[in-house]
Amino acid sequence: MGTAQVQYQEKRRHPRYTCDLGVEVRVADSKTGYWGTLADICLGGCYVNTFSPLPVATPVVLIIKTKHLEINIHGKTVTFHPGLGMGVQFAGFVTPESETQLKSLLGELAQSA
Repeated sequence: MGTAQVQYQEKRRHPRYTCDLGVEVRVADSKTGYWGTLADICLGGCYVNTFSPLPVATPVVLIIKTKHLEINIHGKTVTFHPGLGMGVQFAGFVTPESETQLKSLLGELAQSA
């Protein structure tokens, strides 16, 4: 009896980089949020490890903080895994410099991969 080989095709448009960064998650228009950890990130989205993921299609603002950057990104949840985390698709940047800062962060992650 042979084994069937399943071929996986990557659907993402951008390379994804694993990371371990703090991120504040805010439901859009909220002044406060809660903390999670970025498991991976790319130019189009990220995965947030959190015990309290938000339902799919929830608008969010992510505030990604590193030693020298603070990146503010609008997005919406696209996957929901209770007790584990959620996938977020980016929808735009809160400030013009956030896009440049995200690209800088991705460049750093690419070099250390």
